[in-house]
Amino acid sequence: MDITVDQSDPSTAAVTCKITASEFRSELTNGLRQAGSRMNMKGFRPGKVPLKVLEKQFGAEMHQEVLQTFLRKAYDQAVEDESLQPMASPRMVSDAPEADESGDYELSFSVPLKPSFEVSDYKGLKIDSELEPVLPEQVQGVLDDIRRQESVPEPAGEEGIDENGVVLCDLTFLYEGEAVLEREGLRLSASTPPPGLDPEAYTEALVGAKDESVIELEMVLPADVENEAAQGQPGTCQLTIKQAFSMVPPPDEEIFAKLEVEDQAGLEAKIRERMVESAQEREQGRQETVLLDRVITATSMDLPETILEEQTEQRLEQMKRQLAEQGADEEQIAAQADEQQATARQEAERGLRALLVVESLGDKEELLVTAEDIQTELGAIAERNGVSVDEVRQYYSENNLAQQMTVEILERKVRKFLRESAEVSTPG
Repeated sequence: MDITVDQSDPSTAAVTCKITASEFRSELTNGLRQAGSRMNMKGFRPGKVPLKVLEKQFGAEMHQEVLQTFLRKAYDQAVEDESLQPMASPRMVSDAPEADESGDYELSFSVPLKPSFEVSDYKGLKIDSELEPVLPEQVQGVLDDIRRQESVPEPAGEEGIDENGVVLCDLTFLYEGEAVLEREGLRLSASTPPPGLDPEAYTEALVGAKDESVIELEMVLPADVENEAAQGQPGTCQLTIKQAFSMVPPPDEEIFAKLEVEDQAGLEAKIRERMVESAQEREQGRQETVLLDRVITATSMDLPETILEEQTEQRLEQMKRQLAEQGADEEQIAAQADEQQATARQEAERGLRALLVVESLGDKEELLVTAEDIQTELGAIAERNGVSVDEVRQYYSENNLAQQMTVEILERKVRKFLRESAEVSTPG
């Protein structure tokens, strides 16, 4: 097998592989014999099926497998001999190469290459912290939310509900006196109105609502009611309250026990601690995003056009599928695709540049993704989705997502490295 590699285009290696008739025949024969050793054919002992019979039955299929075998060998040899840095799998020039008069084959394929580039300065980057202190009123707001979340419904009685109360009711939307929407047994809160109602007017009307109350409010009828004439038109919302409930918060001692604190001061301290941790995590994430974007933007590189076009097309095809699922017709989909062409290309270029920069920084700083990292990630995914680690591993394997997981872990390590090596200043 004779291989030549043309790298006159720095973004692509053009590889030509010449296979003699004898080389091809030898590989084809070996493949047929291996197939024959694994099969039982009537009239022949196992493993004793004549080569001509095997070739008649499996020749066309085995012919393609042999060509793929030589393609893989040629690709591996070209990468090793020329120290190529492939960015994607090889692209065949012809899908069905034919033998010449002598029975020789010539396979031609291209290998998109990673561009040669230098990552811009990335250590000691300066960035201002935007971390703000946690204020007492914010702590009180979270405490109020906890009390609301832990509240239980109790009959509102003659006083009716407050702005935190809920009702079980029948709802009717009316247009010119005729019902265009009816729902029974809805659970509505006084703070969240149905669509088309003014929030303030709705809450004001529901505060004080009691069992058997009937409330009527002006509204704009939603665009999805069945009566097309009523869509977007003024109408009336009628609520017939079956039961009204006040939401009663638990005793403080119950909240103390649940959050494992002894008193109000301990509760506020624990809430503050959690809020500070959450704010720090958000700020660290923001800093990492800014720093990585800065490095990507400042790093100059020429991307392979073939890969850029493929990535752009993949994004557009995904958008088309989403539009089709949403009910758009072919004309609308085509128009939207044309409109988003430039944006899709920009996003594809940004994604490719980010991938290359992350991989380069990982190599430079020896930020390795270990087997332990993979196992930890699989465990975290399994826990979030309530499945076993083996199920997650199988899913990622079957859907060819293992490499994507590795890149995501590496990106997190690179982001953390950039932040920890940056000069972070606190304004003021």
